[in-house]
Amino acid sequence: MQNGRAYILWALFFVAALLLRVSFLPLGEHLAPVHYLGEEVLVYGTVVNDPERRESSLHAYVNVERINEEPAETVLLARLPREVELFYGDKVVLKGKLELPEEFETDTGRLFDYPNYLRAKGVSAILSWSEVEYREEGGASLKKYLFALKRAFSGSLERVLPEPSASLMEGVLIGERRGLPEDVEQAFILSGLIHIVVLSGYNISIVAESILRAFTLFLPQRLALGAGAVGILFFAIMTGAGATTVRATAMGLIAILARYLNRPAAALRALSIAGALMVLWNPPIFFHDPSFILSILATFGLITLSPKVETYLTWVPGRLGLRSIAASTVAVQLFVLPALLYMTGVLSLFALPANILALPAVAYAMLAGFLAGIVGLLNPLLALPFAVLGDVLLRWIMFVAQVASGLPLSGFVVPAFPLWIAAAVYIPLTIFALRMYSASQSRSN
Repeated sequence: MQNGRAYILWALFFVAALLLRVSFLPLGEHLAPVHYLGEEVLVYGTVVNDPERRESSLHAYVNVERINEEPAETVLLARLPREVELFYGDKVVLKGKLELPEEFETDTGRLFDYPNYLRAKGVSAILSWSEVEYREEGGASLKKYLFALKRAFSGSLERVLPEPSASLMEGVLIGERRGLPEDVEQAFILSGLIHIVVLSGYNISIVAESILRAFTLFLPQRLALGAGAVGILFFAIMTGAGATTVRATAMGLIAILARYLNRPAAALRALSIAGALMVLWNPPIFFHDPSFILSILATFGLITLSPKVETYLTWVPGRLGLRSIAASTVAVQLFVLPALLYMTGVLSLFALPANILALPAVAYAMLAGFLAGIVGLLNPLLALPFAVLGDVLLRWIMFVAQVASGLPLSGFVVPAFPLWIAAAVYIPLTIFALRMYSASQSRSN
């Protein structure tokens, strides 16, 4: 009873803090000066992200100081030609058409709230068809160094791995989907494996578990946990330590806390606190950042459902962690399904068997790719064994995706439904997950 009251008090405190935070949140719609919308302008500012190179363009976030000669305080998304070279911290003058982002309909009939998606990233407007009029390299900073490290790591992967494995490995390790062939990406969507190429707490937990299993072969558990945590932090640093990576790393480490310290209750509290702090820091991510939402849901499902699910999978071999990976897959798929149906509308009938076949390979492909990228920075020849192993595993994953997506009725689109229905589904699902969690805890005690 006392625990219940404590949770209610914490919930009320969080809501009050969130309302207070929102009341002081600068609204991105207050773009100054708005009378330039729809016109070609000169924008003076600083690049504040690691520019993302898409198939036909370069996307850079620019912290604006002036628009034409008028002072402005906002962040714009500048869309530039793909071949342009821009880096974090660069001082730039860009010329382009100033526009507000608009909602658009996806291929599955969903209305994507693009303005609020960008707002969750701190972006209020778009500078389309822009050109670089002036560029000055920014000064030294930790973020600039980390992003340079990420680019070097990506370049190393591209040198030691053939395509499309190199692009898929970049997606698996650092969440980059820009180089995936369209047919491969479509196969991943229809087979229910697209989450593999979206960096999340679940992906990080897979890496963490692989590293910890390796360390426990020759270290006591406490030392292995410490070494594993250092390894995961190193992974985050090597892949750029961007906001998505940091969030995913936090979720992954919380999931590992539950499994290896046998403290799922502490992990649930840590997940609640971490999620609350992230939302208080940036409230729009609560509704408009799919990677944050899916990371929270996946980690919650991993903590609450996977121990119970594992007791039903005695037919899956326990060697190499296959049973625990299969249990984690079932648990995560069950808990993120309503959110995925709301966001994408794609229901894959073969997602569960496809995930059980592919996910064990993902764990070792990520580890092999991570080692190949690091060793490749020193000597591409020495990275060859890791690269070959990673390539073989990735080709198996692509094979599973293509076979599953090619089966009759492999995937179909569910009609769009309101947000409140998705939210309502999570009430009984959460109660079920917590009961399964309680049952597994009672059995272990």
